[in-house]
Amino acid sequence: MKLKNIAIVAAAAALAVGMTACGSSASSTAASSSVASSAAASSEAASSEAAESTTAEYTVYNTTGSTVTELYLYDAGSDEKGDNLAGENGLADGENIVITRDVEADKQSDVTYILEFTTEDGQTQSFETLHYEVAPISLLSVDAAAGATPIAFTAPEK
Repeated sequence: MKLKNIAIVAAAAALAVGMTACGSSASSTAASSSVASSAAASSEAASSEAAESTTAEYTVYNTTGSTVTELYLYDAGSDEKGDNLAGENGLADGENIVITRDVEADKQSDVTYILEFTTEDGQTQSFETLHYEVAPISLLSVDAAAGATPIAFTAPEK
């Protein structure tokens, strides 16, 4: 959002310079100045929005091939995992859940979560460097997770 507003301001400034360089009338220069002012005001509004808290959202897809019986998202370094997000019946293969977190804007860059899950066959895996963001996450089976991580930052293909 912030990058978009910067681009709007830059485009408005370029328009104003271009119109002035072409020797346009005072009224069109005033109009371009008004556009630049509107873009600057829009940029300020976006900056104040960025200062407010935004919500981290993780859409977690179970692509393990079995039911996930336990699912936790908790602060790195914490001994308390919180509630089992898989629910009483677990998260069946192919199902997904949306997990949200809210943290004050000035602390979001310091947040690191651990995403931990256990499948019905007792296999537990965790990803220990999840940051504050909006991201799709596919949980992988132990065999598929033989790479660097037990998750993939993608939604499953349909």
